[in-house]
Amino acid sequence: MLKRNQTMRAVALTEFGEASVLTAHDLPAPTPGEHDLLIEVHACGLNPIDFKVRRGALAKGRPMPIILGFDVSGVVRGMGSAVNGFRVGDEVYAAPSLVRNGANAEFVCVDARTVALKPKSLDHVHAATLPLVTITAWEALLQRARIQRGETVLVHAGGGGVGHVAIQLAKLHGCRVLTTASSAESLALCKELGADVVINYRETDFVERVKQETGGRGCQVVFDTVGGETFDRSLDCVAADGRLITCVGTPSEKIAAKLFRLNATLIFEFMGAVGVYGVRPESHGEILRAAAKLVDEGKLKPHVSRVLAFEEIAEGHRLLEAGHVTGKLVVKVK
Repeated sequence: MLKRNQTMRAVALTEFGEASVLTAHDLPAPTPGEHDLLIEVHACGLNPIDFKVRRGALAKGRPMPIILGFDVSGVVRGMGSAVNGFRVGDEVYAAPSLVRNGANAEFVCVDARTVALKPKSLDHVHAATLPLVTITAWEALLQRARIQRGETVLVHAGGGGVGHVAIQLAKLHGCRVLTTASSAESLALCKELGADVVINYRETDFVERVKQETGGRGCQVVFDTVGGETFDRSLDCVAADGRLITCVGTPSEKIAAKLFRLNATLIFEFMGAVGVYGVRPESHGEILRAAAKLVDEGKLKPHVSRVLAFEEIAEGHRLLEAGHVTGKLVVKVK
C-alpha cells in the first residue's frame, strides 16, 4: 500500500482540447475503494477513446485534472476491503473505467472485478495492448453477434487495434474472414493473422469485392470499427438475416431502408458501458482471463507498432488522430 499523501507522476489534462493540453503533473496517488485494486502501472495502451475523452466525450462536468489511459498492465500494490482473488505483487492487466482517472500515471485504481492476471507469456508492454480492444472484439463478435463456425465475417480496419484482435477471434471460431486495410504494414499484418481475404480499400471497392467473394450474398456478420462512410457502405455488405455491428455508433439515415429488407440486425458495441453504468463488471474480468489463456496457448497475439516514453503520450494522441496506426501504441511507464 502507498504511503499516506504520496504523490505520483501523471500526464493529465486541465482543459479539453488538442493534444497539447496533455501535460505532466505531480498529483496525489489514488486510494483504492472497496472493490478496487491499486495497480502500479508498468505500461498503458493508447486507444482512439483517449483523444475522444480529451476533446470532452464522457467527461463533461468531471473535475480537472483528468488522467486518461484505458489499458493497463502492472503490479497490484493495494486493494479494497471487498476484494477477493488477488494478492499484493500479482501481475495484472485491465481496462480502467472510461469515467474514472486512468493509467497515464504511475498508479491507477481499477475495479478488481474487471481485472485479470496478465498472460504469463507476455511482458507488461505487450499485455497492455490487449484489454480494451480484446473486450470490444470479444463482446461484439462472441457475445452480441454470436458468430458461428462456417459464417463469413467482414472486419473493417483489420490492421487496427480492435480489428487485429477481431480477425483472430473470428478465425478461432471457425469463420471465414474478409478484412479491409490500406497501408503495407496493415495489409501484411492481416495476412499474417490469417485473414482469408485482405481488401486494399484504396485500390478496390470493398463492397464489390465482398459481393464477389460471397457470390453476391454478402457477409453474415459485418464488424465496423471505422464509422462514417465505411458504416454506410457496410450496409450493402450484409447478408439476409445478417448482423452489422458497430463500435463507433455512427448515425445513418440509410439504416432502416437497407437492413429492414434484409431482415438484418444492427448491433451497437460499447465496452465502456460496464464502467459507466456498473453493469456486470465481472464480465470484463471473465473475458480477460479467457483471453490470457488464449495468449499463453499461442492462439491470440497482440501487435505493438510503437513503444512510447511517458513523456510522448501527447505524440501518441497525434499519431492516433492522424489514423492508420497498425496494431497498438503502448506507453512504457515503469
